Amino acid sequence: MKVALVGAELEENLGLRYIASALEHKGHKVEIVPFNSEFDISDAVKRVIAFSPQITGLSMMFTGRAREFCHLAQALREGCYHGHLTAGGPFASFNSEHLLRDFTAFDSVCLGEGEHIVSMLADHLEDLSRVYGLCYRKSDGSVTTNLATGNQDNLDALSFPKRITFHEYFDKPIASILTSRGCWRNCAFCSINAWYERGGGKKFRVRSVENIVAEMKDLYFHHDVRIFNFQDDNFFLPKPEKALRRFEELREGLQREGIEGIAIAVKARPDSITHDSIRVLDDLGLFRVFLGVENAHENGLRNLNRKCTLDQILNALRILNDFDVHLAYNLLMFEPDTVLDDILVNLRFIERHIENPFNFCRAEAYPGTGLEAKLKTEGRLLGDYFGYDYRLKDPHSEAFHQIANYTFFDRNFSDFGLHYFNMQVDFYFQLLRRFHPEVLTQTLRASVRNFIKQTNLDTYECLCQIYDFVTTADPNDHVMIRGFAREMRERVDERSRGLHVQGESILRWLSNTYNRRGQDARVPRFMSNTGALSFLNCKPMPYSSRDSLEKLEFVTSEAERMDETDLLGVTSAPIPYNVFKSRFAEPKEERR
Repeated sequence: MKVALVGAELEENLGLRYIASALEHKGHKVEIVPFNSEFDISDAVKRVIAFSPQITGLSMMFTGRAREFCHLAQALREGCYHGHLTAGGPFASFNSEHLLRDFTAFDSVCLGEGEHIVSMLADHLEDLSRVYGLCYRKSDGSVTTNLATGNQDNLDALSFPKRITFHEYFDKPIASILTSRGCWRNCAFCSINAWYERGGGKKFRVRSVENIVAEMKDLYFHHDVRIFNFQDDNFFLPKPEKALRRFEELREGLQREGIEGIAIAVKARPDSITHDSIRVLDDLGLFRVFLGVENAHENGLRNLNRKCTLDQILNALRILNDFDVHLAYNLLMFEPDTVLDDILVNLRFIERHIENPFNFCRAEAYPGTGLEAKLKTEGRLLGDYFGYDYRLKDPHSEAFHQIANYTFFDRNFSDFGLHYFNMQVDFYFQLLRRFHPEVLTQTLRASVRNFIKQTNLDTYECLCQIYDFVTTADPNDHVMIRGFAREMRERVDERSRGLHVQGESILRWLSNTYNRRGQDARVPRFMSNTGALSFLNCKPMPYSSRDSLEKLEFVTSEAERMDETDLLGVTSAPIPYNVFKSRFAEPKEERR
C-alpha cells in the first residue's frame, strides 16, 4: 500500500520519519511531502495526486497552522484525491471530533503516536473499527472513537527514522534525534503531557544508551553527520545523578564506536542543569542549549506550574555561560494573572542577562492544558479551537501585552524575525568555534557578542518605554493605546532593519572566515558602527576563550625581541578546543 505523509519540513520532521520507517518495515511504500506554508498547497496537492496513495496523513502539530492544513485537505478533495485522509499530532488529536464534524475532507484522526496507529490503518483500511486509537467518521456520518492501546513503551523497538536529505552548516550535515518522548513535568501552558495521556500509556519514556549510540553511529558513518540536534522536550532525566550517569555512558559509548569531533544541541529546564552534567556534555561537543526560563518572577513560575525557582534559573545561566555555549531562552512574560510588578521583574531579568539571545511572548491556552482548564472555569476563555484567547486580569498589564505583541510581532514571530536572527548569528559562531576554533579571532567574537547585546538592549529599551506609557495611561482609552502601539511598531521595525543589516554582515564574516580556513588570512578591513578599523592589518591571534590573556602575554614578550616589521607578522599557533580545555583544567602553576 502507498502512504503519503504531509507536514512541515523546515527541519527534519521526526514524527513523519518514524511513521515512514514503521510503514516501510511492513512493506508499504511511503512518500514524505513537505508543507511549510499555505503557499505550498498547490505543490503538495500535485505531489500527493501524482503519488496516488491509498492513505494520506497530515501532521497537524500546531494550532497556528491548523487552518492551513484544513485548506490543504479541502484542496486535495477538490483535486480529486479519493483516498483515505487522516490527521495526527496534538492539535488534530485534541480536536478530533470537531475536525471530523466541521471538515468532511477528513476521514479520521490518530489520537496518539503515529507509528502503530498508521500501520494498523494501512492493515485494516476496510474495517476502521479494528484500528486502536483512531477517531473516525462512520458510514452513517456519525463520529466514533476506538479505545487506544497506549503509546509505544519500548522506544528501542522502533525502527530508526527514515532519513532523506540533511541540512548543512559549514559543510557539516545536521540530523535531528530523540533520546526520549514526553516530559516528566506538568507545566500549565504545555500540552505535551495531555497529548501523551490521550494516547495512553506512560507519558515519559527513554531510549537505552546503546540504542542511541547505534543510531548516531549510522548517521555518523553512513551520512557523515557531525551535528546532532536533540529534539527531546527535556534532554535531562528527572534526577540529576541519573542524568549524569546517562551522559557518561553516552560519552563512553560514542568513544568506543570512534565517534568524535561532533557538536550537539539540546533543550533543558533550568532545574536540570548541573556543572557535572554540562561538563560531560561539553566533552560530547555541546554548543547550544535552549533553556526554558519561561518567567523570572516567582508568581509567574507558580502560576505556570513550573516547579522551578528563580535561584535554579540563575544557577543554570551561570553554569552555561561559564561553559561559553550558545544559550538562548524564552520568557512567557504574560500569563492570565500577570500584574505590572511581575512585568518589571522580567524586564530587570532581561537587563541583567543581556548577553544571551532571547524571545518573549504570552503563555497560550492550548487544549488539554491546565491554563485552558483554569480560564474555562473562570469564564475567561475566548475564541475557538483554532486559537483560544484570553485577557489578562489586570487592565494595565493587558494594555502592555497588546502594545508589546503588536510592536514586536515581526521581531518575535516572523520567520525572519530579529530575535531568531540574533540566535542564528550566535548559533553559527558557536558551531565555528566547535569545529574550527583556529580561525576565530577576538575581534570576530566581540562583533558577535556586541550584535547580540545591541539587539537585546534595543528590545529592552523599547519594552521599558511601553512600561512607562502603560503606568500612566488609561487602559480603557483604546484610541490612545492603538496610536502608541503604531508608533512603537514603526520605531521597532525601523531599528530591526538596521540591526538585521549588521547581523547579516557578521554572518558573511563568519562564512568568509570558514571559507578561508587553512589560508594565511589577515583580519579583513570592515566597517562597523564606529567606522573602519583599517589599522588591523596584522595577523590576528586566534580566539581561544579564557586562555587568551595568558597567550597574549606570551606574544607580547616574544614581540619585544623583534623589530616593528617582524611584529606585524607575529601570530601564535592556534590551539584546538579540546587542547584548550585540558590546558585550562590544569593547575595554573603547571601551565607555567
